Amino acid sequence: MNNSLGDYLLDRTESLNDELILKYFINHNDEKINRLLDSEQYLLEGSRGVGKTMLMKTAMLKSSLEFGKNNILPVWISFEESIRIERISVVDNSIDPFLQWTMGKILAETLIKLKELKPACISELNLKLDKIFGTTSENNLEKYSTLLEDYLGILERADIKDNTELQQKLPYHEIRNILDNPQSFKKFLQELIKDFKLQRIVFLFDEAAHVFSHSQQEKFFTFFKTLRDPSIACKAAVYPGITNYGKYFERGQDAKELRLDWNWSNENDIRYIKDVLKKRIQDYSNDYWHKLTLNEEIINTICICSNGNPRFAFHIIDEIENSKGFETKLSNQFLINIIRTVFNTKWKEFETLKKRLLKYSNHIAEGEELLKNCIIPNLRTWNNKRRDSKRKLSIGVYIATEAYSKLEKLFATLEYSNMINVDHSKKSIGHNKYGFYVTINPSLIFTDLVLKDTSELKTTSIAIENNQAYYITSESIKDVASKLSEADDFKCSNDLCDFETTDEVYIFCPKCGNKIQKNEHQSLYKILRAHGIENLSISKKIVTRLEEKFSNIGELYDANIEDIKMKYIKNIRASKVKSSVIEYMAG
Repeated sequence: MNNSLGDYLLDRTESLNDELILKYFINHNDEKINRLLDSEQYLLEGSRGVGKTMLMKTAMLKSSLEFGKNNILPVWISFEESIRIERISVVDNSIDPFLQWTMGKILAETLIKLKELKPACISELNLKLDKIFGTTSENNLEKYSTLLEDYLGILERADIKDNTELQQKLPYHEIRNILDNPQSFKKFLQELIKDFKLQRIVFLFDEAAHVFSHSQQEKFFTFFKTLRDPSIACKAAVYPGITNYGKYFERGQDAKELRLDWNWSNENDIRYIKDVLKKRIQDYSNDYWHKLTLNEEIINTICICSNGNPRFAFHIIDEIENSKGFETKLSNQFLINIIRTVFNTKWKEFETLKKRLLKYSNHIAEGEELLKNCIIPNLRTWNNKRRDSKRKLSIGVYIATEAYSKLEKLFATLEYSNMINVDHSKKSIGHNKYGFYVTINPSLIFTDLVLKDTSELKTTSIAIENNQAYYITSESIKDVASKLSEADDFKCSNDLCDFETTDEVYIFCPKCGNKIQKNEHQSLYKILRAHGIENLSISKKIVTRLEEKFSNIGELYDANIEDIKMKYIKNIRASKVKSSVIEYMAG
């Protein structure tokens, strides 16, 4: 059977095997690969789909190939199952199921990688395990790796009511000692590094700031900070704006920042997206690539509208084929219609974030309203007037710092979803005021007729005199800010008292003297499990069939592949359904 275009446009790195990752990786951020393998702590920051996972996995694979020369052990770790841990109630604060699972996951992946890259050391590793566990066996590595995986499975899937049951579930008190706290875990890693003469271990934590719940994020980055050591380097993929680092972790101090920036005016950035597309599409069809590049405006528009996101460019190409665009000569208007269709799907995805990023649900709703019904229409009117008088055009707006701080979470959710790009360097906007320049995603710029075509990009300017500015006194900003008052996280334990606050410094209520307690929020795990199957990225026909057997996503999440199989849903479709469910729960 012939492959389809979709086989070459797999838009998630997780769908690519190691060989394809190395084959399809385009060298645009080479210095970042070196940074991901050095001895420093880093936060790799970028919007969804810009290539963080591809970069991390490529760094891991390239380092693995060089292992014999430098003895750097690269360990890539995905935490997509972490949300399952939320269902375990914590009644004993001395046992943290999330931290135990996190450390267990890291240890399991480290042992696997050590076995893979240094097979000659297995006898020494068995001797070390003999020493730790007081046993003698040639298969200690296999034995304890299996025990560790079983324990992780218990944490993820078993019916545990609360965390007091974990003491009975954890195999061997020696493993319990290793996973007891971050300090004992770090000590074990240091001994492992010394015993096997490693230069260092590099942990590549993928999607750490997205799959974790808000409270898990704070715990994780406190743990991240604890692991700091000359021989242990931690790197974590994070998103702009929405990551909760907690009060014990300081960005820039506890970990340096690496941003995956992209700019449509940078020829190297445009060439990067073009090279990504060329590699994939030519592998499938030289004719397709010829039709895309016959008119330079077509391929340039696709690359610019990607906004640095290869995944979005893949979706554009996919929709061109679905609309039979490759059967005829591609026109600019046809392409704009295609991009509009694809971006409408992106808006739908943005709206579904309200169900996952519950803390930001109101900001997501108001952000969409502000961008769609205020900023973009105003920008279009602004450019129309300036175009008539042959003045410089605009593709963004300035947000005064005071206004931005009021709506920081709103702009963070838009930036996270790649709807906007924020230049976080302050610029003077006159009258002793400063602001940040916010660029609108080029897809919106073209499909909403803010600019007519890519040639007009050359006539744009970011100078304040050529752009609109929004202030705290602007009606649209005042209106949105009034709707987004912060939710109170703490309240008085006295039911007869109405005191609530967002400030965690209060221990006792200033009104009645009773103890302050934290508001309890429903587990994100439970919320997502209750969502309907129609939320999954699968066809309506498949959804209809699944609804005959499953009532919500939670039931599908618990089901194995055999349970999902039914009429018209066999091996391949059942696997795709299961993958879609896991992706939905992990984000």
